[in-house]
Amino acid sequence: MATKSGFTESFFDCPDGGSLYFRSYGNPNNQPVLCMHGLTRNANDFHQLAQFLQESFYVISVDQRGRARSSYLKDPMAYSPETYLTDMTNLIGYLGLKKVYLVGTSMGGFMAMTMAAFDPVLFPKIILNDCGPEIGSTGVNNIASYLGKGEIFKSKEDAFKAIQQRHMPAFPNFSNQEWNDHIFANMKENKDGSWKFDYDQSIRVLFEAASPSATDLWPIWEAITSEILLFKGELSTLLSNETLKKMHAMKNFVSHEIKGIGHTPTLNTQFEQESILKFLL
Repeated sequence: MATKSGFTESFFDCPDGGSLYFRSYGNPNNQPVLCMHGLTRNANDFHQLAQFLQESFYVISVDQRGRARSSYLKDPMAYSPETYLTDMTNLIGYLGLKKVYLVGTSMGGFMAMTMAAFDPVLFPKIILNDCGPEIGSTGVNNIASYLGKGEIFKSKEDAFKAIQQRHMPAFPNFSNQEWNDHIFANMKENKDGSWKFDYDQSIRVLFEAASPSATDLWPIWEAITSEILLFKGELSTLLSNETLKKMHAMKNFVSHEIKGIGHTPTLNTQFEQESILKFLL
């Protein structure tokens, strides 16, 4: 365990011999909030939100297996929902948490939906960031075009330019600082000064085999009785307006469309953070 400015870093030893990195913000005696990131992302994405919430909540943000500081898996096919959900169950048990609010972005949101459907008492409130029971094929194809390609960028500047160009359709209004935060939250520098993505490139194996756009999570959605807050990017290619409309037809919950952004909203704007705080209190 190590304390950095504003948060504490820890590792949980998984039963299978791996390790799970997590960071915590705020007083452990406060209501816990567990933040779970998207497919190629990591705990860094929730830093600003966690700082905002830490006065009222005990915020925990995790690197899922194969991401950033958590250990990699030997079998690429083990990068599965079962592994991630088991890890979360084990971590919650290790921390002795009895009631947990969930924040999930994209893949983390699918996890939050599943966890809430199976245990609404443990997870009475969930926040979903740009995800739903159906996954748009356009977004899936976009992810597949760059996922796990083993890209190496000669310099930090090259990485910035290439990734900014790739994701400009999703974030047309980002400032330079927002781009810098988004890009380098899941990259790391090599010894020779080049840069690469900070996740196991083998996560692409199951992604390609599983056909995410064919996944049917409607039974999971129908089973959820927890309170729900949802954010959707106006330009999202993963959560469509049609899917969101169908979700509302089945269930009473609050959703906000974030203008001028695609997959995914950052949860760093004043409106997003104040909406989250109001929902969780």
